[in-house]
Order: sequence, then structure tokens, then C-alpha cells
Amino acid sequence: MKINYKRLFIYLIILIASVVWASYMGGTLPYMCLFTMLFYLPLSVIYILVSNYFFQTYQELPSRRVMKNEEQPYELVIEDAGFFRINDARLITEENLATTLLDSDRLINLTPGKRVVIKGKVKCRYAGIYNVGLVNVCFYDPFYIYGAVFQIPSPYRVTVMPMITEVANRELDFENLKNSSRIRSLVLKEPVPGNEFRPYKPGDPLKSIHWKASASAGELISRIPDTLELRSVVMVLVAENSISQNSDTDFIKRRDYFLEFAVSAAYYFAQKGESIRILYPRGELKDVQVASLDGFSEFYEDISKGPFYNREKDMEKLEAQSGSIAENEQDSIVITVREHEYGTEHFLEIRNSD
Repeated sequence: MKINYKRLFIYLIILIASVVWASYMGGTLPYMCLFTMLFYLPLSVIYILVSNYFFQTYQELPSRRVMKNEEQPYELVIEDAGFFRINDARLITEENLATTLLDSDRLINLTPGKRVVIKGKVKCRYAGIYNVGLVNVCFYDPFYIYGAVFQIPSPYRVTVMPMITEVANRELDFENLKNSSRIRSLVLKEPVPGNEFRPYKPGDPLKSIHWKASASAGELISRIPDTLELRSVVMVLVAENSISQNSDTDFIKRRDYFLEFAVSAAYYFAQKGESIRILYPRGELKDVQVASLDGFSEFYEDISKGPFYNREKDMEKLEAQSGSIAENEQDSIVITVREHEYGTEHFLEIRNSD
């Protein structure tokens, strides 16, 4: 409820004056004025409720699946389907999670049967699933003394896809993480420069060049690649249960970082042709192996729809499975990412099994 206190004060002064006038003067006109003032507020409430009932909206974006930080063309259609004029209805758009730019004023006046088409642009700031565009409308009484805000019946809900960035590698430094303990593993192998030499061939990586041998020979000399066995990497995504929080701004922000971290880590391994095992909830507990760009695409599509638990005990099961991998699976590096601890230094836990 929005109240214009200045106009309300003037209304109360006029009402008191009408009561005094009716008391001392009597007659038909003073009482008519008094009754008019007394019935104005309830009649205004009815006017606002009727305006909201007949206020029809339709919204459209090119797709209900959009990319984070990508500007999308937006169209809003508004219609007065009733028999009364709607004056100065204020359009309230989602601005905490997305930026909405309209090519018109946000105060709309509609005559009965009139339809207005408003174009604009929407840019979603966070990954996740939430409403964008027009979310609420404020209707005022004819003299703008007070107004009421109503949520529109059918808000436009979108799935915002997470961005692939360097956030995961920046936090974990994957190369050092994988190579910090070069012990025997049956899962991953990495080509590394060996101790045998041959003349440099176009396409050899710079790190394979032996500079001292090249200086002595007068030409570039490369070390012949060898293989080095590495530890396997497991990422456990402990998500919040979002059933009761999916419209909470802080939750959406945490989920944005959580999703960005997950897809960025998976993409790092996929584009190198290496393998990462990922455990996460999508109703059931999923256990997937991402080792290629095709595998990453499937994981990206699935995780972007939003992780969730069908049963609360599944969260405990996921935690237990994380601990079991670290204790029982040889040569595994277990990275546990907890969504609910975003913003603290403890949202990551890294365990090396022995």
C-alpha cells in the first residue's frame, strides 16, 4: 500500500470541515458533502480492485532460456478489458535480478478496450530461474491519496544460463592441484616433456623446447613427450533446496555463483579432453563423468535447469558419498562446493585420498 500523506491530510481536513459544517448548518448540501467524503475511501478501494481485475498483460522474450548478461528484446502488451478508465497505473519491473528498459513512460492510462504495446529490452544479471519484466502494478484512487500494489497473475519466468569463466581455475589453480601429488593413478594421464631429445617440429609446445641443448646445437631441440599419471578429480556440488527460496534475491545470487563455478570447472576439463567426475542433485542424485565437450554440453543443459532435492535426506546422502569417495577411492582429489556457504572462505573443501 502506497499512501500520499499530504493528500491524505488534506482529505482529513476537508472531512472534519464537512462534519462541522453538517453539525452547525444542517440541510441537504452539508450532509451530501459529508456522505460523499465518508464513502470516498471504500468506493476508491472498489475502483482499485476493479482496475486490477480488468488489467490484462502479456509479455514475450525471444526465448524462455536466456544467457546471463545478454540483452534480449522485450515486448509488453497491456489491455483494459473492463468498462472503466484506468488512470496512471504504475508499471513495476524486476530490477534486482534483471535490468528492464522500456521505450515508454511507466505510467499507463487506458480507456475501456484499449490495448498498448510497449517494447524494450531485458538483461538478466544472475544465472538461475526467476521472473523478469513486469512483475507488479500499482493502482491509485482517482485523487491519488493512496495506491495498492498487485502482483500480475502470470509473470514471465525464464531460465538464465550461467556463464563460463575462469572463476573455478582462479580459485583452485587446477594445474597445480592436479600435479601437486604425482602418484600412480589408473584414471588420468598427462603428456609432459621427457628426457629424450629430437629436432624441433612445427606444432611442438614451447614448454617442450630444451633451450640449453638448442643453444649448443644451433637449432631448436625439443624433448620427446612422455606420460605422467595423475590423480582423478571428483567435484561434489552440495546445493541448497530451493523450493521455498526461488524468489529470494540473495538465494539467486548464491545460485549464480554456484552454477558459474560448476560449469566453469567442468568446461576446463572438457576442453582439455580430460575427465572430471561430478556428483549433484537433480531430484535424484546424479553421478556423471565429463571428459569431452559433448559430455560438457549435456551437463551444462542439465545443471542450468537448477539443482534440487526431492527428499531432504538426499542432502545428507550426498555429503556422505563425498566423504566415502575421499576415504575409499584411491588417488582421488575431492572438491566439495557448498552453495549455502557462498561469500565465506569455507565454501570449498579439497580432500586428497591416500
